[in-house]
Amino acid sequence: MPTRWLPFELHPDTPSEGAPKPFSDEQWPAIDRRLRTLAQQVGVPIEPPRRNANSRLALETGELVRARGGDESSAAFHHGVSRAFFVEGADIGDLQVIANHAAPFGISEDDLRAAWTSHLYAGAIDASMRAARAAGVTGVPAFGWPESRAVSGMMEPQQIVAILQGSAR
Repeated sequence: MPTRWLPFELHPDTPSEGAPKPFSDEQWPAIDRRLRTLAQQVGVPIEPPRRNANSRLALETGELVRARGGDESSAAFHHGVSRAFFVEGADIGDLQVIANHAAPFGISEDDLRAAWTSHLYAGAIDASMRAARAAGVTGVPAFGWPESRAVSGMMEPQQIVAILQGSAR
């Protein structure tokens, strides 16, 4: 069975302008260190953001990309947007940032505005959120398989490998 990236809003109540992470200045160094350590263990670059972004536009755009180019295009789009947010510090709630990432998939800014203004893909995001919650997703990253509960949240790479190996049996 192929892998399929599905949308999930970790912080759906984040306002359109974003919001600070719910950690104090005293808590942040330990959180930053843990994120960097886990990312380094799996070879992923990261600059942990101090703000949450409203990801709804990015998620709806991912569904537009999927509708036009399929699952692989949607996954590539989300990979680029995730890198922009977690490595480059981009505001993924900004229309121009998302338009720049959608353009390589043949999505114009006008296409993006039309889809987003009409919330053409809002139902797909809402359905994915309901399915994720029903499968037990409470954080990211999350992994799921048909007929089983999902596994979600930050964890050591060895834990992820053990879970994946257990699911293959």
